[in-house]
Amino acid sequence: MQRAGSEESCLRKFARWLIERAGASEFTKTIIPRHALHPMYSLGGLASLMFFLLALTGIVQLAFYTPAFGEGNIAYESVRHFTESVPYGFVVRGIHSYAATLMILLSMLHFLRVYFTGAYARPRELTYVVGIAAGLLSITSAFLGYSLRMDHISVEAIRIGQFLVLQLPGGSWLYSLVFGSGSFDDVIPRFLALHVGVAGLLGLVLLLHFYMIHAHHISPPYDDSDPEPAIPFYPNFLLTELAAAVVVVGALVTFSAAFPPELGFKFVFGEELPVGQPEWYLMALYALIKTGIDPVLAGFVIPSMGLLIFVIMPWVDPLYSRHPMNRRIATTYGLIFVGEYVMLFLYGQLTPGEQIPLINALLLAIAVAIVMGYVGVKLTSRPVPPRRQKRPSEGNPSYAVRALLKNVWWIAGLLLALALVLGGLGAVSHLSGSYYDAAMLFGGSIILMGWALFAAKVGLVDAKYLA
Repeated sequence: MQRAGSEESCLRKFARWLIERAGASEFTKTIIPRHALHPMYSLGGLASLMFFLLALTGIVQLAFYTPAFGEGNIAYESVRHFTESVPYGFVVRGIHSYAATLMILLSMLHFLRVYFTGAYARPRELTYVVGIAAGLLSITSAFLGYSLRMDHISVEAIRIGQFLVLQLPGGSWLYSLVFGSGSFDDVIPRFLALHVGVAGLLGLVLLLHFYMIHAHHISPPYDDSDPEPAIPFYPNFLLTELAAAVVVVGALVTFSAAFPPELGFKFVFGEELPVGQPEWYLMALYALIKTGIDPVLAGFVIPSMGLLIFVIMPWVDPLYSRHPMNRRIATTYGLIFVGEYVMLFLYGQLTPGEQIPLINALLLAIAVAIVMGYVGVKLTSRPVPPRRQKRPSEGNPSYAVRALLKNVWWIAGLLLALALVLGGLGAVSHLSGSYYDAAMLFGGSIILMGWALFAAKVGLVDAKYLA
C-alpha cells in the first residue's frame, strides 16, 4: 500500500510540474458552470477535434499525393492507389473525409447555438465575428481539398469556381492567381498550396478564437439566471473531454472501415461522365447559381449580404435579454435564413444537372420567408421574464447514479478487458492482411477504451460531486 501511495504521489507531482511549466495553472482553478455541461456547449470543442484529425490525416495523405494531371489524371490515380493499395489508406482518407464533413456540420450547429442564445453579447462580439471567419475558412479549405481528388465531382467544382471568378470585376487577375493558365496541371498544385495555406490560417484563427473565449469566459445562461458552479475544469471536465475525444476517434475509425469513402468517376477529357454535384455545404449556393440569375449576384452578393447581417447582429440586436423569445429581430432573421438555406439545399439536391426555373425558386423563397417569419414573430410575441435567481439544486442522486458509483470500477475494468480483446483480435487480423477487419476491431477497441476512461474518471474524480 505504501508503494502504491508513493507511486500516486509521484504521478501527481509530475502532473503538477507539467502543468506549471506549461503555464496552465490557471486552467486547473477554473470551475465549469452547470449550464455549460449541456451537449450543445461541446459542439465547438468537437469541431476543433475534427480540425486536429484533419491536419494529422492530411499530412499522411500528402506523402502519397501527386499534384499533377499529366496525360492520364495522375492526381486521381494517386488518390485511388492510396485508398485501395496502401494499408489502412481507406481509413486515413475516410477519417479525413468524414472529419471534414463533421467539422463543418458541428461548426454550423455551434454557430446557431451561439446566435440564437445571444452569446455574442458584450464583451463577446469580436469572439463571435472571429468564429464566423473560422467557419468561412473551414468551408474554403474543404472546397479546395475535395477538388484535389480530380474525379467528376472535383472537376465540376473547379469549373464552377473558374466561371464565377471570371465574372468578378478584376476577375482576370484573380483567375491567373488562383488557376494560372486554367489547365489542370496549373490548377492542381495551386489548389494544394491554397488548401494547406488556408488550413494553416484556419489554425491561427482558431487559436485566436480560443484565446478570446478564455479571456471572456463561457457566456452565462441565456435565461439570465446566475451561473451555478458544477465541476472543476481539471481534472474532471478535461478527462470527460478526453474520453469523448477517444470515443469519437474510435467511431470515425470504425465508420471509415465499414463505409470507406467513395471516389467519383475518373475525369478524362472526351469521356462522358455523370453530372457532378457539390458537397452538401455548398449545395444551397449551387442551387442559387442554377436559377440563372447573374452569377456574381448568386455566387457572391446574396450570400455576402445574408452573412453580413449575421456579422453586424451583435450591434443591431437590442440585447435587453439573451433569451431567443425576447429577441424578435435576431430570432426571426435566423429562422428565415435557416429556412431559405434548407429550401435551396433540398431544391439543389433534387435537381442534379437541371436548371432551376427562377420563378419557381422565387415563389418558394417568398413562401419560406413568410412561414418562417410568421414562426419567428409568433415565438417572440410573448416575452419571457428574466430569471435572476439560481437554479434549484439537484438534490439526492437517483438510484441509477448510486448504482453506477457502486459498480463503476467493475464497469471500467470490463470495458478495458473487452477493449484489449478487440485490440488483440485486430492485431491478429492485421498480421493476416485483413486490414478492413483489423480497422473495424481497432476502432471498436478505441471506443471501449474511451468509455473505460470515462467510467474510471467518474469513480476517481466525479464521485464526490455525484454522491
